[in-house]
Amino acid sequence: MIAATAPIPAIRLGNGVAIDMPVLLAPMAGVTDGVFRGLCREAGAGYATTEFARDEALLRGVRQQLDLTDLHVDRRPVGVQIFGADPETMRRAAAGVMATVAPDVLDINMGCPAPKVTNGQGGSSLLRDPDRAVAIMRAVVAEVAPAPATVKIRVGWDDPHRDSGIAVDLARRLEDAGARMITVHGRTRQQRYEGLACWDTIAAVAEAVAVPVIGNGDVQSPADVLHRLRTSGCAGVAIGRGARGRPWLFGQIAAAVRGEPVPPDPELPARLALGLEHVRRQVAYEIACLDADPANERKARATIEGLADGRALGHLLPHVMWYVWGAPGANEARRVLSKARTAVELGDILADYAAHPEAYHRREDAREVPARAESPATGA
Repeated sequence: MIAATAPIPAIRLGNGVAIDMPVLLAPMAGVTDGVFRGLCREAGAGYATTEFARDEALLRGVRQQLDLTDLHVDRRPVGVQIFGADPETMRRAAAGVMATVAPDVLDINMGCPAPKVTNGQGGSSLLRDPDRAVAIMRAVVAEVAPAPATVKIRVGWDDPHRDSGIAVDLARRLEDAGARMITVHGRTRQQRYEGLACWDTIAAVAEAVAVPVIGNGDVQSPADVLHRLRTSGCAGVAIGRGARGRPWLFGQIAAAVRGEPVPPDPELPARLALGLEHVRRQVAYEIACLDADPANERKARATIEGLADGRALGHLLPHVMWYVWGAPGANEARRVLSKARTAVELGDILADYAAHPEAYHRREDAREVPARAESPATGA
């Protein structure tokens, strides 16, 4: 059993917002949609934030971006994350989000490394323009009060920038501007998601500010979480890629934090059952969204269900691939899953794999035999 040495306090952000379990699901574009957030919260995650939405697109009413902020299946507390480069535009977008979906927290993304974000001076490019970053923070804080505004940053643009102490300096200024919590991803923008996270810098930020700091990067197990909570000075940790296809990880971590026995990883049947539940919920979610849109009022039920199935497929395909990862016959299962053209097909394939995993394993082995036979190394 892994046990915490002392109780870990809840994170309190003001306006009645408290994160009782200090283990968060980090927002990930294309991954942490409402259904996946729900599965992780049910498993034990203490808090989640939406995928980031672009400020200008929200103000223009772009449906895809508005959908990212939908919270109707979320547990509270929940945050909506937005990004942009202009303080006034960010203020207006934050006002719209608060008026339409009323999140408990408004989070600002100053950490995304994607060129399509940084080229527009948003995301982690704000690390190189601290005055703009602080102006955005002040504008959003003033707009959403009394709801707390929070922010996510990285440790720097590149190694020299990190070593200059930018993360500490910016964190102090963001705190002065009203940020109620600061999440720090331990990699530079140049690293993107490669290499090791610099927890020394995360710890330096945690020591430098009075508001809660959440550390993010290279946390994939209960032991990782307890180690970082004990040694970094952080009030909590956020888990991103380590949670893909593993919502149960949050239950394991919650048990460790409470000093309870850590449940083992689920066996394949339980993993696939969770995958099937994920498929069912995603399709139901899409149907509910379509039903709520007045533009679909006159559409036939079969049309709505067909549209929902197609929308669900795009969300589900990466998730079902992660659910089967590493299992016997997984390569064959992934090959078959990749050919699915509807969400219903995905569910049928998962169900078949759950019922007959040995058949997928045999087909996988059979596919490998010709390749070995033709290899020059075998003398063929």
